[in-house]
Amino acid sequence: MIIEKLKKSDLASYKELIDDAFDGSNDLELYSKYDENSPSYEIIVIKEKDEIVASITMYKLDLFTFSFQPAIELFNVAVKKAYRRQNYGKIIMNYVIDYAKENGYKTINLTCLESETGVHSYYESVGFKKAASRKYSMYLGE
Repeated sequence: MIIEKLKKSDLASYKELIDDAFDGSNDLELYSKYDENSPSYEIIVIKEKDEIVASITMYKLDLFTFSFQPAIELFNVAVKKAYRRQNYGKIIMNYVIDYAKENGYKTINLTCLESETGVHSYYESVGFKKAASRKYSMYLGE
């Protein structure tokens, strides 16, 4: 098992993971926007041999306005279906938690759909608590 930052050369394998975990995703050409050298945005992956089996996206918010900042916002927590219930989710989440502690982050946040009840207990098992807040979104797409 290897845990590392996603390389641009692995984008096709990463897309396979996202397609499997979320039953589809964007076209591969959109993935080419990924900048593996970004200081504020990282995709961390777990590889078994040359296959990406899990990932997590960290967006680092180095703000200082409130006591819960700086913070890390998580997106696309994904494990291939064939690898679920084998601790890959906990391993990659512990990697992020350790990274946050070692680098002075005060909070880790993530958003999960209310309808995805199966994953709620997983997030709680690694230490997340349901926040007393409401998320609003505005879609500005096509």
